[in-house]
Amino acid sequence: MAGSLEMEVEKNNISIQEAEAELAAAAGESVGAIAEGGEVGTAEQQASEGLIREDDDAVDYGFGRPDLQKKKPLVGSVDHYERHVFLCYHAAESWPAKIEKGAYEPLPNSMVSALRNRKTDMPKKTRLTIAEGHDEPVATNGDVLIFPDMVKYKGLGESDVESFVDEVLVAGKEWALGTPEPLTGFHVFICGHGSRDKRCGTCGPPLKETFSEELSKLLLKDQVFVRLCSHIGGHKYAGNVIIFGHSENGIVTGHWYGYVTPDDVPELIEQHICQGRIIDRLWRGQMGLTEDEQKERLQERIAAGSTVENEVQRECACAEVGEQGATNGTLHENGSLSQDKKSCQKCAPVLMPRIGSRDLTKMCGDAEAEEAATLSQPLPKDKKSRVGKFFKMPQWVEYWEADDTKVVLAVAGAATCVVLAYHLYRTSANQQ
Repeated sequence: MAGSLEMEVEKNNISIQEAEAELAAAAGESVGAIAEGGEVGTAEQQASEGLIREDDDAVDYGFGRPDLQKKKPLVGSVDHYERHVFLCYHAAESWPAKIEKGAYEPLPNSMVSALRNRKTDMPKKTRLTIAEGHDEPVATNGDVLIFPDMVKYKGLGESDVESFVDEVLVAGKEWALGTPEPLTGFHVFICGHGSRDKRCGTCGPPLKETFSEELSKLLLKDQVFVRLCSHIGGHKYAGNVIIFGHSENGIVTGHWYGYVTPDDVPELIEQHICQGRIIDRLWRGQMGLTEDEQKERLQERIAAGSTVENEVQRECACAEVGEQGATNGTLHENGSLSQDKKSCQKCAPVLMPRIGSRDLTKMCGDAEAEEAATLSQPLPKDKKSRVGKFFKMPQWVEYWEADDTKVVLAVAGAATCVVLAYHLYRTSANQQ
């Protein structure tokens, strides 16, 4: 396949999206390449030489570019595949345009070659993408992340590639040379392959920075992990984002989003990661679904009225919405409410639990709210008002319902009837 680091391992030699990428590169949109003499020209190097003008990048390739403002339909733009493998390998700014072909990149080159050689033997259609890696403070170069398996193998070396592909990706066994570690939480990958396409190189880093800032506000950086990744197809949809994590039914999903801007990041965190709801206006598709199935899923959500855009604005006790908007939150035209995190922590969204760690519901509130949250479900307002102000009531009293009272009275009444009947029977027997 024509050199994709998000290679779909199938019989075709090149996908439609990669053909588009080749045309884009031929038109000069790729700002870095491997020269014939073997030298690697990265975006960082060209910027230092004055070949890239940052002001022009923001206008022509950033979030203000004309094609992003038009936002063509996105759904169905993800080729069908069933497994996504990420190889952690150095910083994004050091990647050449065709990293898997680089003479100086032996590990990615070996991985791609092994996957091509065994693609007909693999039970699942597999994509390979490079993700950021580093040597310190914790070495991650050579780590392999696999979705939907949600496992990580550490420290893959060039000499280990063939055995890893044969045992793990083909045979479906554990690797004899390494122990898989479970992945928990949510994993966000943002295309930042600047030497492959300037749109991704311009949009990717700011998106990663915004994700980090928003997750820090919510104390979720140890629950949601964000990395830049190499080309995933669809440069024109930059910023491109993939989010992997457990859905409400426990199944691991990989949702693709396009045309993502920093303004969309809080909504992706609140709606998708925290509440498991898809942002359909940005949704490109999903791992495991064909193009037609992706379109059907979107139509099903629209028909059910379950799209985020169609839902009524969620009530927020801290937001005072007037004619001019919201004082403690921002009321958008589509009816969604993006809350001010500092003033609205108590109304932060309920997060789905993360397997293998603390319940994420404890991660969204402030310290006071966390200490008070003894149960996973908050008390209804009418129940909270019944709790004594000077001492803490037992939990069974706090959650006592009117129906519970009726049941107790019914049981007591039945018991009373039995006692009276027995008493009458004994009195009648004694009189005879």
